[in-house]
Amino acid sequence: MEQSVAKKPKYPLGFWICSLTFSFERFAFYGSKPLLVLFLITAVNQGGLGVSEVEASIIASNFTAFTYLAPVFGGIICDRWLGARYAVSIGTVLMALGYFIGWKTTSVMSVHMMIFVVSVGTGLFKGNLAALIGRLFDDKEVLDSAFSVQYSFVNIGAFFGSAITGVLYMNQFKQGDVLGFRPVFLVCGVLVLIGGIFFTLSYKTLKGQGIKPFKYLTDENGNIVGESTSDEEEVTIDVNAPLTKLEKNRVVAIVFVSFVSIIFWLFYYQQELALTIYMDKFVNMKLGGFEFAPQHITTTWNGLLCIFLSLLFAKLWAALAKRPQGDLSMFQKVTLSFIFLGLSYVVLMLMETTRGIGADETHQASVLWLFGFGTLLTIAEICFSPLGNSFVSKYAPKKYLALMMSVWIFASFAAAKINGYVQIFVEKLGIYTIFVTFAAVSFVVAVVLFLLTKRLNKLLADEE
Repeated sequence: MEQSVAKKPKYPLGFWICSLTFSFERFAFYGSKPLLVLFLITAVNQGGLGVSEVEASIIASNFTAFTYLAPVFGGIICDRWLGARYAVSIGTVLMALGYFIGWKTTSVMSVHMMIFVVSVGTGLFKGNLAALIGRLFDDKEVLDSAFSVQYSFVNIGAFFGSAITGVLYMNQFKQGDVLGFRPVFLVCGVLVLIGGIFFTLSYKTLKGQGIKPFKYLTDENGNIVGESTSDEEEVTIDVNAPLTKLEKNRVVAIVFVSFVSIIFWLFYYQQELALTIYMDKFVNMKLGGFEFAPQHITTTWNGLLCIFLSLLFAKLWAALAKRPQGDLSMFQKVTLSFIFLGLSYVVLMLMETTRGIGADETHQASVLWLFGFGTLLTIAEICFSPLGNSFVSKYAPKKYLALMMSVWIFASFAAAKINGYVQIFVEKLGIYTIFVTFAAVSFVVAVVLFLLTKRLNKLLADEE
C-alpha cells in the first residue's frame, strides 16, 4: 500500500485540465486587452473606432475592472445554487460570445456590450475554477505549490496571447492601411471556446467536485459526503448558521490580506499608465537592433518570467513545506512580495537618476533598467498573486468558499478603478516623486506585515 501511494502523482489529472483551461482563457484576455485601447483610438479608416484617448482609457479600464468585479457575483451563485463545473463551462461560452461581438463591432456601444458579456462570463469562470482546483486536493499543504504551477499556466496564456495577437493585427490580419483588430477578437473567442469544450469533455477528471454548489461536500463520485443523495436537505451546510469563532477569525484574515492586495495591485498597475508614458518619452527602447514596445515590458516579458519563475517558486514552497517548522506563512510571503515591489521601484529611481532627474526627452535611459524592474516586479507578483488562491482555499468557511475567493479577486477591481485617479497625482508631483513614494510605501507595508505576522497567524490557528 505504501508503495502504491508513493507512486501516486503529486497533482490529480483534473488539476492539469483546469490549469490548461486557464491558459486558453488568459490567451483570449491578454490577447485582446492590450489592443482594446488601440482599437478604440485608431481612426476608422485604419480599422479602429476613432474614439478620443480619454474616453478610450475609461472604456479600456472597465474591461479590466469589471472582469474582476463579476466573479464576486459568480462566487455567490456557485456557493448556493450552481455547481462550479457547469458555471465554468457556461462562462467560457459567454466569454466567447463577447469576443465574437468584438469581432463584429462597429460602435462604442458594441464595445460596451462586448465588455459586459465577457465580464459576466468571467464572473462564472475565474474565481469558481480556482475554487474548484482547491477542492481537488485532500492535502492542503501542497496548495501553495499547486497554485504556483497553475499560475505558470495562466502566464503561458498571457505570454502567447500578448505576443501572438500583437503580430497578427499588425501583419497577418492587416489589409492595406487597415489594422486587423477585429479578426483578433475572433481568434480570442474561438480559443476560449475550445478551452471550454476541452474542460467540459474532461468532467470525469474532477474527482466528483463541482457537481453540487460549494455549500455541499462531495466525494469522488459526486455524492454528498456523509449522507445518502436522496436526502440533500439534511446534508446541506446551513448557510444561515452563524460562523464559529475560528471561521470568523479566518474571514478577518482573508479580508485583511485582500485589503493589502489593493495596495499591491494599485502599485503594480502603474506600469500600464505612468511607466508606459515614461517609456515612450524618456527611455531608449532599442536594444541590439530590435525596438521594444511598452507592452513587451509590461505584458510579454512579465508573462515569460512568470512561466518559469512560477515553477521555480512552486518547488521552493514545496521544499520549505518539508522543513520541521514548515513552509513560510501566507503573511510572510506577502511581506516578501512587498520587499520585491519596493526594490522594483528603487530600480526605477536609479534609472531616472542616471538619466537626470526631471531632464528633458533628449536624455534617455537604457531599456535594460526596465527589464530589471520587470524581473523584480514579477517576483513580487509570484510571491503574492497565486498564493492568494491557495490561502482562500485553505481557510475560507466552506459555505462561503467561492465568495471569499471572489473577495480576493474584487481587490484587483478596486485597484483598477482607483488607478485612474492616482494618475492625477502622478502628473502633479512628477514621476520621480511617484517612484520614491511607491518604494517607501512598499517597504513600510512590508515592515508592518512583518510585525503583525504572529498575530495574523493566530487568526488562522485552530486552538484545538
